[in-house]
Amino acid sequence: MTRQMTRRAMLTATAAAAMTLAAPAAALADDDAEGAGLSYFEEHDAMERDCASALADESQDPEMILGLFWNSENNLSDTLYVSCNGIEYHKISVPFPCADGGDDTVLGTYDIWGNPVNYVHALHDPGLFYKDGNFWAVGGYVQYQDGFGWRFTPMFASSKDLEHWSFPNSGSATNLAPKTTPAGTYAGGQYDSCGTEAFADDNGTVWLVTTLGYFGMFHGQDYKDTMTPYICRIDGLAPGADQTIDPGAQPKLSYGALTSINLPTSGTNWLDPSLYKENGTYYLSIKKDGITNMIYSIKDLKQAGSKDAWRLVCADVVTGYEGPSLTKANGTYLMVTDKLKDYPYGSSDGTTGNFVTMSTSLSGGWHSTQRIATMGISNGKTYSIPNRHGSVLKVPAEATELVKTLHRKAGWSDFSSGVTMHRLYNKYTGEHFYTADASEK
Repeated sequence: MTRQMTRRAMLTATAAAAMTLAAPAAALADDDAEGAGLSYFEEHDAMERDCASALADESQDPEMILGLFWNSENNLSDTLYVSCNGIEYHKISVPFPCADGGDDTVLGTYDIWGNPVNYVHALHDPGLFYKDGNFWAVGGYVQYQDGFGWRFTPMFASSKDLEHWSFPNSGSATNLAPKTTPAGTYAGGQYDSCGTEAFADDNGTVWLVTTLGYFGMFHGQDYKDTMTPYICRIDGLAPGADQTIDPGAQPKLSYGALTSINLPTSGTNWLDPSLYKENGTYYLSIKKDGITNMIYSIKDLKQAGSKDAWRLVCADVVTGYEGPSLTKANGTYLMVTDKLKDYPYGSSDGTTGNFVTMSTSLSGGWHSTQRIATMGISNGKTYSIPNRHGSVLKVPAEATELVKTLHRKAGWSDFSSGVTMHRLYNKYTGEHFYTADASEK
């Protein structure tokens, strides 16, 4: 694809309320006000203390988690965070900052001659993976290309230091046509895409997954979807140039065929696939019927088109959420999902935002679904940042020092003393309040 990129279709859901640093004292209450007791906060504080101590101790390499999320419908910036417990995420950079108001044009982007550009757009529902010393963010959309017709267009951006990112680009002039026509194709062969992710295998192969078909929200028909999953093998993925010198250079890669994933469970509404690998087995997390997040496994992704090759691992990790992203850190599986604003139907609180569900087994025992906190720091003061779904990734061992250094550089050094931070959460507004003062809590 050329550098002059077509603007992607964006979701038009009702804007989520932005979180603020503080709220009226009467509105903020810890869990014992809801009858749950203080145990959650006592455990939460200890986890934060342990995280801070581990970051401060150079002799330890804690298993940290990166989270790349977009902020909200009002601010489509893609923000990068680090966490040690999967609950609290500290902002360390903003790969693609956008203006408020729902405009996805990335601010402050310049070509190699120093001229500002306005054709770079943030990634919606960004994926995140690591390969050969580079972190990669990924998204995708559908466009019409003269001479080729409707094409699915993956978008890849890379960074060595998590601060300087290349511009998202497909690296292809023709992009991808699915081998089989997506169900739900409309208007002269047009189709939609949602939920693009990618995963780097041990041998350097990258596997891209997405869903194609008819996405009702794009057409004013929420949840009237006909979407099915697809997979594409990508070889040779590498940055086009040093990201700090020429961020506009297209990535180097070779695309395989974009083929259907055929799961053993019948369904016509599949969304938000993502991949995870453990002990030689691949795990596909995916949302079914608009609300339920499931896990399937397969031994060989080249067999993804055969429903007999897949095995159902967990039929219901969590229901009422979307955008599942799975990782494992410190012996615990973490599934991060984005809350559906209108579920349960008729009794929803109308809020969105990322939650985490935990388990020590992929097949069951998923529990403790709770809202995550994404926050920044300025002049020693923390502030809340709204979040929507994206991707989580355990920090590779070779990148641990890089992430720890960037964490300190972002202003989080005050936490390195091991000071306990207390969090109070208002489940009705999505607001968080942080304080090191136990009396204030």
